[in-house]
Amino acid sequence: MASPNSKSTNETARKIFKILLANSRIKVSCVKAHAGNIGNKRADQLAKDATQHGQPYSHTKLPKPHIKGLLRKRLEEWQTSCKNGVTGRKIYNIMPLVSLRPTNWIREDVIFFSQHGPFPAYLRRFHLSDSDYCSCGGIGTALHYATKCIYTVFWHMRKPAANFEQEWLKRVVNNLVSRQKIRGIIKFI
Repeated sequence: MASPNSKSTNETARKIFKILLANSRIKVSCVKAHAGNIGNKRADQLAKDATQHGQPYSHTKLPKPHIKGLLRKRLEEWQTSCKNGVTGRKIYNIMPLVSLRPTNWIREDVIFFSQHGPFPAYLRRFHLSDSDYCSCGGIGTALHYATKCIYTVFWHMRKPAANFEQEWLKRVVNNLVSRQKIRGIIKFI
């Protein structure tokens, strides 16, 4: 939104507030990126299109079977893109099938399973840290914190054999107790 102030002098912001006041069914909230929120990517694309082309999005009614067919086609394209992609492999290896069903992942889950977070090994890749090492002396990866780090002993899980790491991650994803441990680790670090 252009301004959180309802008394803004910005013309676009004033129009937005007028629409919001007239339509109590419209809800505005912040949505974290890459958190599994359905429609977030589409909303980003519509916002980008509107700013680049100045064309407002018009809502037209379409028959449900047509919409379902379009959705099925998009899901197939999305699945192909995920399967053949080069990025997002860590998540793809855990969840190889795309779905519209929410994963119920929270921020901490995404950080751990994508391994994009406050891990020294990750930060070093982007020159945001001088070292790959955790302050305990081990290489600071998500798996290190979940299985070996002396600072996260309270949340430790049994370390998988190297050749079973992907299977271990799949089991952790589907185990609520393990997910609670992961969330505790991420909140701690």
